[in-house]
Amino acid sequence: MDLDNIKFTFASNGPIGFNSSRTGDTSERQPLQDFGTDPMPSPGCADVSTQPRERKEMATQTISAPHSKKYATYDDSKLVSFIRKVQPIMEEELSYGITPVFDFNDNLYEPSDRYRVCRHQELTLRRLDPAPGPCKDVQKPFTAGAATWLSVLTRDAPLLAVACSVNHEAWCEHFTSVVTIFSPQRNRYGGSVQWTELCSNPVKACIESLDTNPFNRDMFAGGTVSGDVYIWQYDHGVRNERNSFTELHSETTDCGKVVDMAWARYNVMSKSDSALLTAHSEGTVILWRVGKTVVKDKIFKLSIPSASGGRATILTQILATSNTEFVAGCADGSLLLCSTTQLIPLGMTVGSVASAAGKVNHFSPGTIELKSHSFAVTSLQKVDRNRRQELLISCDLTGEVFFHDITDTINSSPTLIIKMPLPFKTRIVCSNDTEFIFSPTGSGLLELYRIGTGKVDTVEPSLPLKGTPNLIKMTANGKWLITGTYNGTFIIYSVTTEY
Repeated sequence: MDLDNIKFTFASNGPIGFNSSRTGDTSERQPLQDFGTDPMPSPGCADVSTQPRERKEMATQTISAPHSKKYATYDDSKLVSFIRKVQPIMEEELSYGITPVFDFNDNLYEPSDRYRVCRHQELTLRRLDPAPGPCKDVQKPFTAGAATWLSVLTRDAPLLAVACSVNHEAWCEHFTSVVTIFSPQRNRYGGSVQWTELCSNPVKACIESLDTNPFNRDMFAGGTVSGDVYIWQYDHGVRNERNSFTELHSETTDCGKVVDMAWARYNVMSKSDSALLTAHSEGTVILWRVGKTVVKDKIFKLSIPSASGGRATILTQILATSNTEFVAGCADGSLLLCSTTQLIPLGMTVGSVASAAGKVNHFSPGTIELKSHSFAVTSLQKVDRNRRQELLISCDLTGEVFFHDITDTINSSPTLIIKMPLPFKTRIVCSNDTEFIFSPTGSGLLELYRIGTGKVDTVEPSLPLKGTPNLIKMTANGKWLITGTYNGTFIIYSVTTEY
């Protein structure tokens, strides 16, 4: 029988018009016929070699009849209605463009993650001729840097104030230093921005810290290694006038060098006035009332409750958690929560009228000691997480990070402790969603530590840089980072978040 006719014989049918030449009821031999004979039905266990061909032919037979009512399952009108409904959604999605695929050779961090951090620009400060004295060596490298982000000027990029200094001995006469403002400038096509030097102001000594008033981001303060406190106001130029910043106040204190600064509201009733807290190395914090005038309001003398034998308190960091409380970090790792509503006047012993008159503004604040670090506290930060939870984040020299929940009250024990890998962490900053910790290290590297997994990635500079950075600052909008100093060079990073 012709093999091409097998596909028409899936089932054995009775003969048409004549009897079959085969029968299963009798063993008699039937007369042979010349035509009209069906083959025997296929056995229950078919040969394996024929089964794939039978399945393929069955599928071909099914597809070959698309117009039969059995397979007609669509309606033209419903299909048109569906396309009209989907088309606007598709056009909106296509208007956003395709998702960019980044080259792994680019200076980017984990394209698959939400955060993409890349090196944007390097800023190098110009050296000034020093004044005569022991510090006249112009080749001495810059080892300390200070920077702060001011108000946003263009394309989510704020103004930047920076300053550098060298390491000085106690006997050294500090040469005149400057604070320099850098302005973000768009390129001619309106794309990326580059920071260019705008203006500078001199100061009496090397700047140790800079900090911006969060309630007026055109106002910022600076403190020097000689105990000088400066407050400046940035003036936006009108028409052809050159932008500059004006010195609102400067004063020299006798409490030691200014190690850190923090801004807060002076009180809830006076929203026009701000409070500036300056932390000095000798365990002193000065509260300045900044309004139409700048007044030294109160002087706090801090002590560690658990310290015995009159051990001196050496401050390293300060952070305002509210208009009535602040946290101070110490060189021995202590964390002190201080309240300005619970003040004990100093020098008020019986019979010491002269001593009391000389210390009218001197107080000892109410102090609670939080869990201490093992080494010097190098960073303090407050993060408002999801607008419902406030976290106090502290870090010491070895990279040990404490997370305290301060939403309602500050508990003495941290809710989370992280031990980041060495080398030593001089400064850190945590992302607002508390997923990443950024920390600058030697040779110009930026480390990105993922809190959930402990994974560490790095962003490398264009060329290896010398120096140990002591600075990292993130903008209020979380889009820019600055680290330094590497012998007078700062690195600006752009931070892109994909939601």
